[in-house]
Amino acid sequence: MLLCALIASAVGASDADGDGWAAPEDCNDADGAVHPEAVEVWYDGIDADCAGDDDYDADADGYASIEYGGLDCDDAHAAIRPDAPDVWYDGVDADCLGNDDFDADGDGHQAAGYGGDDCDDLAYTTHPDAEDAPYDGVDADCADDDDYDADDDGFVTQRVGGDDCNDADGSVHPGAADTRGDTIDQDCDGTAASAEPDSERAAQTGCAGSVFGLAGLWMGWRRRKVGATRRSR
Repeated sequence: MLLCALIASAVGASDADGDGWAAPEDCNDADGAVHPEAVEVWYDGIDADCAGDDDYDADADGYASIEYGGLDCDDAHAAIRPDAPDVWYDGVDADCLGNDDFDADGDGHQAAGYGGDDCDDLAYTTHPDAEDAPYDGVDADCADDDDYDADDDGFVTQRVGGDDCNDADGSVHPGAADTRGDTIDQDCDGTAASAEPDSERAAQTGCAGSVFGLAGLWMGWRRRKVGATRRSR
């Protein structure tokens, strides 16, 4: 500092605060604590080292600290600022938006790959609280069920090549017990079970056939007898 003072004296410069620095190097020659060799204390509003930088932008990224009215959410890292690109899932809010770094689509659910429950973190309409529309091929509610089996009976609807003839009723599917006489094809075999078992229906049909057969024989015999009587007269 003595050398600086001697040089300043030689060129006619003044060092009013006696800190060994004269203007213009000394940006405040009325304060001995302010000069180019001073230690800078950030956020006190004083450019102590006369560097000419913003005292509220410690990382010199062009944005003042958010704690002092600025927009920089981390004033210790120049890579973190409002105009920085944000890399998802690294745990760093690089662009200072204040959003969840593990919820890229902003639907309020973190990605399943990072401990959350969102099965598609790139689609805002896909999350556990979403309504799932069947038959669109999208597991919108992240339930991990078959989108072509709306009634969850384990059988895919016939409309997309499956074998469930009623995908709105879980009791209707191939292999289900077919209730007789209710007009519902529970087992999807193409017909509803009749009210009577097949054996009983066959027996009834056979009995009726026998009765009608005997009646027919009697009527034929009766006609022949009447004809014979008329010819004898």
